[in-house]
Amino acid sequence: MDIRDNLLELEESARRISDGLSAIHVMVLGLDGVEDQYAGAFHAVWKYLSDAEQEFQRHLTACLNTI
Repeated sequence: MDIRDNLLELEESARRISDGLSAIHVMVLGLDGVEDQYAGAFHAVWKYLSDAEQEFQRHLTACLNTI
């Protein structure tokens, strides 16, 4: 398997991570809606992971564009 194939596999993994983040975001919205005490904590986790996922996607795209 060459570097391009590996990067494409990473892209698929990134999509699954993004789907998980979407699920966490829906949970955050629901917890906010019922004013749950843990809404802020889940929001912080979602925001942290969301920012990391965006940075990962940016780097992955840059790698794919260079080969």
